[in-house]
Parts: sequence; structure tokens; C-alpha cells
Amino acid sequence: MNVMTPSEIKNNCIVLKTKSFKSTRIITNEYNSLLSIHDTTIHKDEVLELCYRNNEEYVYIIEGEGEIYDYNTQEHYKLEPNTIYHVRKNDKHRLKAITNIRGICIFTPACRGDIEHDEYGSY
Repeated sequence: MNVMTPSEIKNNCIVLKTKSFKSTRIITNEYNSLLSIHDTTIHKDEVLELCYRNNEEYVYIIEGEGEIYDYNTQEHYKLEPNTIYHVRKNDKHRLKAITNIRGICIFTPACRGDIEHDEYGSY
């Protein structure tokens, strides 16, 4: 068993800040190869075009309001607290933050802590 205290998390996590979001990478592939856990806030009015080629992502929305658009099905889904969404590999999608929207993101396999989206919105 391994337990991480709040101070250990704070001292060992990687924080990535961009114009569109802030992502605190709590668990990364340096710690666990199976999954990574990120606490991410997308800033109000930001729109992200994403398509993960190498990872699946599960997101649990903690706060805020937004929308996710699935290019495969052409469906829009409302994002609000207690909503969970799952994006499979190569699922092109668009995230729109109506307010600041915060979610706990779980990627499998795990991501590097310093990785940023490429020009295709992928890791």
C-alpha cells in the first residue's frame, strides 16, 4: 500500500499552465505505468480541440459548466458537477468551458507529467 499525503502530492506533482487550462499532474508514468491522474481546470470561454492517439481518458467533473462535442456521433453533451465522460483513443472531441470547469482526469496508459497537447490535440 502507498499513501500520499497532501504535502507529498503538492511537493511531487507537476503543474502545467497554458492559456487555456491549468493541469496538476498528481500521478504520472514516473509513478505508475497503468494510469495517470490530473486535476485540471479549463478556463472560462476556452475551447479545446482534442483527439488522443495514445490514451483513453475518463473525466469526473467537480465544478463548473461546459460542453463536450463528439465528432463521431455529432452529439453535444452538457458537462456539470458529478458528470463523467470517457474518451477512447482517436475519439475527436471539442471541450468548451462556459465557466471555469474543473475535472479529475484519468488517462490510461499513464502520461508523462510534462507532456503537452500537440498540434492535433493529442499526447
